[in-house]
Amino acid sequence: MLFSIYPTDTPEVRAAVLDQACAVAEAPMLFTSLHQPESDGLRGFGAELAGAHRLRGATFCADISPLALERLGEGLAGLQLLGDWGVTMLRIDFGFTPEEIRRIARASGCRIAVNASTATAAFLDGLADIEVIGWHNFYPRPETGIGTEFFVRQNALFAERQSPVYAFLPGETALRAPLHLGLPTLEEHRHRTAWRNYLHLRAIAPDVEIVCAEGTVHAEHLEWIAHHERTGEVTVPLSDLDPAATFLRGAAWRLRIEDSAASFRLEGTRGSVAPDAARNADRRAAGSLQMDLDSLGRYRGEIHLMRRDLPLTGLQAHVGEIAAPARGIVESLRPGDTVRFV
Repeated sequence: MLFSIYPTDTPEVRAAVLDQACAVAEAPMLFTSLHQPESDGLRGFGAELAGAHRLRGATFCADISPLALERLGEGLAGLQLLGDWGVTMLRIDFGFTPEEIRRIARASGCRIAVNASTATAAFLDGLADIEVIGWHNFYPRPETGIGTEFFVRQNALFAERQSPVYAFLPGETALRAPLHLGLPTLEEHRHRTAWRNYLHLRAIAPDVEIVCAEGTVHAEHLEWIAHHERTGEVTVPLSDLDPAATFLRGAAWRLRIEDSAASFRLEGTRGSVAPDAARNADRRAAGSLQMDLDSLGRYRGEIHLMRRDLPLTGLQAHVGEIAAPARGIVESLRPGDTVRFV
């Protein structure tokens, strides 16, 4: 997971972001902007980037525009400064023709990213002679973020050309100006937890690089993300766990490979001891854990993580549930995944 650092962030926020980025990677790459209209003092900000590059090994993907080139001075020759700042990738947001993008690539020596949320096949074909990376936009104004189907279609344009894609999810602290309402690529990610959004992106676009667009994420969520990237295990926070199911906590459990519409079945749980008394609610709700009772014979003790709401049958007992803020995780799980309950 990558992070973003902006000239309009406070020095305290920039320091916290850099610390979090370095906690997950020895030499992290961060996204930044060199053309924010609200910011001045581009050279001073560049010196700060250079310090982070020199002292902490950080590199940067920088959003640029014609305004950024003016502020750098010396035309395209000014781009040579960027190497000293640790900038290794440039995201061309708007205002440049394909030929100008080629000249920028040659002058800077940087890899080139384009706006994956707006790119067309014709535009990408016009840049076929250089390596191009897709980097999605983020959307400060609520109800302007893109939808999942469009996101997947745009990603396909880059997959067809074997180009990597990056996408943003909003942070959880120090939400950025101008509106302080989150900076998601996908509108449905606005106001949700970073962990939930991370898993959703992993489910719909497994190869996309994920970038926190602003501030930092909660330490617990960062640990879960880092654990997933190391091991592939999905951390699932539980609540209301029955004593009969406490053995689930802290261990890794594989979801059976069969794609059952009703539930995910946890391998290795069959034969577990059922609870002393059933604690069923009005239904077997999506996101709840249900244990098969003795009346199901050889299946008794098997635990199911429900994928959808089903009526009660008397054949299972409620033994826990995904904690409410994370309950949507069940929609992002897939058969064969390994989960770690906490």
